[in-house]
Amino acid sequence: MCERLLQENPSDVEVFKMVVNVKMRRGRSREAVENVEKLIELQPSEMEWGLLQALCYEMMGDLNEAKSLFKNILNQKPLLLRALHGLAMVMHKNKEGAAVFEMLDRALEVACRENKVNEERNIKILVAQMHLIEVTICGILGIVYSLLDKKKEADESFETYQSLVPQEFPERGFMDDVLAARTETKQQLQKDLQR
Repeated sequence: MCERLLQENPSDVEVFKMVVNVKMRRGRSREAVENVEKLIELQPSEMEWGLLQALCYEMMGDLNEAKSLFKNILNQKPLLLRALHGLAMVMHKNKEGAAVFEMLDRALEVACRENKVNEERNIKILVAQMHLIEVTICGILGIVYSLLDKKKEADESFETYQSLVPQEFPERGFMDDVLAARTETKQQLQKDLQR
């Protein structure tokens, strides 16, 4: 049905938006990006289409293209939160670690220098979200390494987790319980084997 609408209205932006939305929801990013590129042809100055194009490439796994597109958008609008978030996620998926935070710190400096209070607040929230992702992954890796009986790697991941998570962090108790259970379970297993 969508394709028929496109054939009948080849320059109708609303129809293209609907088609892109349907294709993305169905996981057909490759097809969606073709329609996004047509939207860009119809409205080249519309920032939304560039963001959508970058998102499509990210969903297709072409992280380098997505990164390039997000950077192009940020060259035009350095404090556009959706582009900062998209670039941060792509960099995270590329395992660029510290570079993610350096990029966000530079954006935060621009926001502070230009006295953009809302952008500054939003970037700080984004930095916190990225730290949370980082911390969560360290904790999860520690659990996985423990299950695989890779003590050294598990200890390193848990140590990183504990160094990053503040004492008052709500999920810290859960991870502390996991660490305690790991030790207690191993000791109990050894006792059972000695009997």
